[in-house]
Amino acid sequence: MRELTEGSDMALPSQNNETRSGVMHQTGAGMSSTGKVAVIVLGLVLAAGGIYALTKFMPKNDGTLPSGADKVAAKPEDVKTEAKPGEQTPVTIQRSDIPNPNAIPAKPANGTGIAAPGTSGALLPGAGSPGTTPGTGTTPGTTGTTPGATPGTVTPGATLPGTTPGTTPNSLAPAGGAAWMSNLTAGDTAYAGNKLVDARREYSKVILSPDAPKEQKDALRSKLQQINETLVFSPTVDPADTLVESYKVQSGDALAKIPRKRELATDYRLIQRINRISNPNALRLGQTLKLVRGPFHAVVNKSDFRVDVYAGSPDRPADWLYIKSYKCGLGEGNSTPVGNYVIKKGSKLVNPYWTNPRTGEKFDKDDPKNPIGEYWLGWQGVGDSAATTGYGFHGTVDPDSIGQQKSMGCVRFGAEDIAQMYELLVEDISVVRVLP
Repeated sequence: MRELTEGSDMALPSQNNETRSGVMHQTGAGMSSTGKVAVIVLGLVLAAGGIYALTKFMPKNDGTLPSGADKVAAKPEDVKTEAKPGEQTPVTIQRSDIPNPNAIPAKPANGTGIAAPGTSGALLPGAGSPGTTPGTGTTPGTTGTTPGATPGTVTPGATLPGTTPGTTPNSLAPAGGAAWMSNLTAGDTAYAGNKLVDARREYSKVILSPDAPKEQKDALRSKLQQINETLVFSPTVDPADTLVESYKVQSGDALAKIPRKRELATDYRLIQRINRISNPNALRLGQTLKLVRGPFHAVVNKSDFRVDVYAGSPDRPADWLYIKSYKCGLGEGNSTPVGNYVIKKGSKLVNPYWTNPRTGEKFDKDDPKNPIGEYWLGWQGVGDSAATTGYGFHGTVDPDSIGQQKSMGCVRFGAEDIAQMYELLVEDISVVRVLP
């Protein structure tokens, strides 16, 4: 074997198998039996220590450390992470940051619903309150949740349970079915911002709601009548109001022709009224007129001796807009029939003659004693009321009878009110509902 001297080159074992074999042979050759035993014992001791260390500091199956293991931590300077060129520096994660895959999500203290990930037992929106029947919480995938959204959150703009369509997004209607309160709030906001068309729409929903208290409806009727004095019964045209339009008089126009030309469901006398036209035969070419489209409908409230007028499609009463109320007189002995009607075709009359059906007494159209007054609008029964005939709206020569049961069953009005009713209601379209 070659002698090793200072400064000489020594080949690595992998480069010289002969040298590696010689070294190993040389080490064992000079060792006594006692030395060999000592080496074996030392190896066993080191192996036992390694097994103990692994058992002491290895994580348990549940991801936690054995007792006392958390007291052994590497010093910051002992943790070295070098990145190779072009690689991102590794991030050292402390064990406390590692989620435990076997951990059970926390339950709310009241035992109802399931806590959202990352929360401390908080209920998901819509989950059952304490004491409620299990299973009454929000069902996954129902309205208000979006696939992929974080559990326990609501997608902006989603409709929540109890929310009325068309109201502020994500605002809950008050409990007890009082959705009208949301409409009232929206109406107040619109009214404060001088958005009268929006205010009318929201307030009308309150008036039509079966849950709103009578006092609230009475207050809103008064408020809406003031609003409609501008929106409907004045020359002012609100660009946001689809119930009205502006029209410029053209060559060949006449006031009585314009409703048919523009397909209005109102009488030409309403155009004359709201535009303050004194002479209907004196239109000027290019004159701007406000037109009201209609149609309008009447709801008779017998218990209050009141007729409410609404605007809207006859097929969608839930969307009607409240316009105005009129005091009325009713049939003696509660004889005004409850039911559903339309204004009968060919029944609208101005200054009509009348024959008393009980006595046969006749009254000419110009007779100041004619009980019918200046206008008559007959009813045609529909549905269960189809067989009911001979009733209608008319004026009276006895103003004191308004608010009383004195007619033969018809609904009567004061002179000015029946004139407006005549202008608003049209034959074969306008609905008449008579309520108890």
